[in-house]
Amino acid sequence: VMTKDYRTGRFPSAAFCVFSNRVLASVVALVATVYQHGRVTVPAPLTAFAPCSISNSMSSWGQYQALHYVSFPLQTLSKSTKIIPVMLMGKLLNKKTYAWQEYGEAVAISLGVTIFSLADSGSKASATTEAFGVVWLLVYIVFDSFTSQWQSRVYKDHPSVDQFQMMFAVNAGSIILTMAGRTVSGEMWRSRAF
Repeated sequence: VMTKDYRTGRFPSAAFCVFSNRVLASVVALVATVYQHGRVTVPAPLTAFAPCSISNSMSSWGQYQALHYVSFPLQTLSKSTKIIPVMLMGKLLNKKTYAWQEYGEAVAISLGVTIFSLADSGSKASATTEAFGVVWLLVYIVFDSFTSQWQSRVYKDHPSVDQFQMMFAVNAGSIILTMAGRTVSGEMWRSRAF
């Protein structure tokens, strides 16, 4: 959707893709929660999910925005470099410890992915375009790393929360955030017009 040229131009809104994804995920999580528990229930305050709702929305937005500047294979490959930020967020948010060997493996994998990505000589993108793509990939990776570690923290602080309740609460919060952002920025109307 983000990389294809349509008769009316390129699709104008990464936020619309995020919003659509969150709506579908919320419906699936709602059905699973009702099936699992017999009703919609979330045994933790909704504020506990707010940080990962924000980071989850920002991560997806960065992921879709990056596709305006880099290829889909490069964007998918960049996920492999997420190991180091995940480890750093784990240390920062959850006081996790990792062996030096694990850090070394993470650096080796990230370097390999970087070398492989830079070896793509068939790209006709300018250095500026590629720089914008890298910035959006960094937004995607950093926020995505935060999301998973914050979810681990919620599970630890509220052990009765299951994966369906987590999915429902995070996506419901993301829907509200994305809808508000799309309305304020005018993207809702541009998407509709497209």
